[in-house]
Amino acid sequence: MSLCALLCCAAGALPCVGQSNPWNGTWKMDVSSIKFAGPNFSIAMDAEGYTLTRGGKTDPKRICDGQPHKASDGTTTICTRSGSGYQVDTTKTGDAAVKATISLSSDGSMMTRKALISPPAGAPFTITTTSKRVSGGPGVSGTWKEVRFAESSETGLLTITVAGGSVAFKETDAAKPTTCKLDGTEVKLGGTATMAIKMEGPHTLKVTYRAEGKIRRENTFELSPDGKTIKETDVTPEPSPSTTSMLFHKS
Repeated sequence: MSLCALLCCAAGALPCVGQSNPWNGTWKMDVSSIKFAGPNFSIAMDAEGYTLTRGGKTDPKRICDGQPHKASDGTTTICTRSGSGYQVDTTKTGDAAVKATISLSSDGSMMTRKALISPPAGAPFTITTTSKRVSGGPGVSGTWKEVRFAESSETGLLTITVAGGSVAFKETDAAKPTTCKLDGTEVKLGGTATMAIKMEGPHTLKVTYRAEGKIRRENTFELSPDGKTIKETDVTPEPSPSTTSMLFHKS
């Protein structure tokens, strides 16, 4: 029996042999269902620059003098003060260029980081992260918790096509589908980044993203028994741990 037929039969009430796989199709994100729990982090800023501590690890101090500073790993950073916040431009050969602007709300209780990311290949996009002050001050100094996350390339549409032992999988922020085997075999995405998909029973797909040999994100997709809803749970590990969950409805 083909994998498609086997998966269908194992789903019980879902369509069986001769009908389309229940995973296949376009799925629309239910924005109202999004839940995000981001990490805590702290910033210590002085007249010279700032240090960022996340996941128990303190990064080297960044000097905010508007001049380029090159790190031992080949990354060049330019930090410039901007009002109560600052702007950081980061470049590294072969990696995406990042221009990040960090700003505070008028009462200093919220901080927004808007990053323009320009990958070596593909269109630029923005990631906006909003954090709530936990303690500290003045300015950006203190402890913060990420409470919102948004990406400009997010379409809200998930597409899945299972055929035999492979799947063409397109997440909501991807430009095109990536075809993977369903046994967890890694597929290169560019640079050191890889993606792997594993079918863990008829109702669960596990998607793992790695870079430099380390897990960067693990996404679990759970298909409802009636085949009408998918629940996605994204987990990002240390040093920036976060969990995001949302629902998708078949469109």
